[in-house]
Amino acid sequence: MLVWLSLVAFAVGLGRTLLDWGIVYPELGLLSDPGSVLPTLVVYSAIFGAWAWALIAMARGERRGVWVALVFTLLANVALGLGTTLAFCPTPCQTLWPVAEIWNWATTLTGAAAVVVQIRALRGGL
Repeated sequence: MLVWLSLVAFAVGLGRTLLDWGIVYPELGLLSDPGSVLPTLVVYSAIFGAWAWALIAMARGERRGVWVALVFTLLANVALGLGTTLAFCPTPCQTLWPVAEIWNWATTLTGAAAVVVQIRALRGGL
């Protein structure tokens, strides 16, 4: 359950990133300057690369993989999902309705579920 819920949170977080790049960033004019796009791509690649490594390490039973996945899940899913829902695009989010609204909640809820099992695994001695 630990690896599967963490993988779902990762996949939903990646979907959220694609949604942001396709809809939100162009609305904010963040993709108009190639000089800012390349560093952003590098940062996103590093984040999702490290997160993927954490999932692999977790599947191998490595405690540090759970810690790294927990940090990324808390930041990318729970904090970003709640921040978007409460501040940036309050529910009901009208941007790309209903997709953005559904994805905001999916990001938050799958992240919260993964965080619960990750913390339980760490408390259980993994």
